[in-house]
Amino acid sequence: MVRPLLALCLTALPVAVAAQAPLAKGHVDTAPGVSIYYERYGSGPKFVFVPNRLFMPELSQLARPGRTLVLYDMRNRGLSKRVEDVAQITIMGDIDDVEALRRHFRAEKISLVGYSYLGLMVALYATLHPDRVERLVQIGAVPRKFGTAYAADQQAGNDTLSSQAAAAWTAGQAIGKDPTAGPMARCRALGRFFSFYLVGNPANSAKIPDVCRYENESVANAERHLNAHFADIQKRDFPREPFTKLEQPVLTLHGTLDRNAPYGSGLEWATTFRNGRLITVEGGAHQLWLDDPTTLTDIDKFLSGEWPARAQKFGRE
Repeated sequence: MVRPLLALCLTALPVAVAAQAPLAKGHVDTAPGVSIYYERYGSGPKFVFVPNRLFMPELSQLARPGRTLVLYDMRNRGLSKRVEDVAQITIMGDIDDVEALRRHFRAEKISLVGYSYLGLMVALYATLHPDRVERLVQIGAVPRKFGTAYAADQQAGNDTLSSQAAAAWTAGQAIGKDPTAGPMARCRALGRFFSFYLVGNPANSAKIPDVCRYENESVANAERHLNAHFADIQKRDFPREPFTKLEQPVLTLHGTLDRNAPYGSGLEWATTFRNGRLITVEGGAHQLWLDDPTTLTDIDKFLSGEWPARAQKFGRE
């Protein structure tokens, strides 16, 4: 298993997030054997879906009086129901979940915020349901085609990891060999190491949410999920043309120290869309909003209908 991929699933260390409580929460059955956990903030006419509550609790701060914000866990993740049939753990299944949730909330149109592989997913959803999408946000989006090669100055090397990460890896190895260590201790030890992959400033690793408290986030199920989900993504080659035809405004945010999705991927996405712009976060890694909290202000402004001042125009508008 490639370390950066596991870093998408395993993080550790609790952090208090200043955010309002959801107005509603529950589960929506989106397919046989699939039940999605959601939290709804606000009841305004503008709908924003964030399909990654698990790793992005800070985005609940985007709730506004005129906005209905729906944060949810992907299928087989967090508080969503465990999916027993691994054949259902696919990116196309994630797209089906978005559409099912849109119908559930009776939203005519939605804006989507997609992080990591979900940055690809929300763009795919837009190509399949263009009349249902108002705006798109991509954060650290993976490439359209897995394995795309980028110039050396458009990708971060693992040699930028800190000595703290090395120490965390050594400690994690020791816990992994300890027969008395329980599943949660092992999850948190592994997550501590991988947390350094997700931020540019090692000090920000302490801000990453503790996901090990969820049964779905055990090391065993995280590996099971990745083996199914990333295997599905890696074998696909999504054509560029459908993305070039999208008319919706797309804001792409990408960190120059992203070790999970190369910075070149963000550049590629921003130049693909007709109406796309890019915010480059210097020194930011995969969870760039932890390295640069002002990105949440940028996203809020974009979702309100305006381009952030620092968003560089790349699209063909």
